[in-house]
Amino acid sequence: MESDVMKLLDELEEIVDRGTKIPMTGKVLVDDTVIFEILDKVRAALPEEVQNAKWVLSERQRILNEAESDAQKMVEQGKSYVEKMAEESEIVKQAQAYAEDIARQAQAFAREVKVGAIQYADELLQKAEASLYDTIQAVRRNREELQSVRDERRKPAVNE
Repeated sequence: MESDVMKLLDELEEIVDRGTKIPMTGKVLVDDTVIFEILDKVRAALPEEVQNAKWVLSERQRILNEAESDAQKMVEQGKSYVEKMAEESEIVKQAQAYAEDIARQAQAFAREVKVGAIQYADELLQKAEASLYDTIQAVRRNREELQSVRDERRKPAVNE
């Protein structure tokens, strides 16, 4: 996944680093076939990053659904308790207060879980976005460098 992309970028960097240096230009000659093969592998690995982001979103939804289900169960337990206590008015008042308290607690718990799940998913997506951005920037820089080398090779030699 991310490590595959990073390994490929390291390999790309090593190829550029070991390329034949052109004196006084700061340019490097590299085998473009090898570079393009690595870029194809990077493109193939990127969808895995996207799949990871989709998994985070589905996991977030599962956590939210689970929290909602737990909150609903707590509310039902409170209602059940209230119905059992309905025989005497004082007990009914206490039961209603207890059920309302449970419902408030359940709603607060559900809100906390939702906020936590959203924050967790956002952090993971932010990391995936940063990783993808870095990868794209590295690929862009390498392509520009390759194009510059190609353009240099196309220029006619200057007569001495």
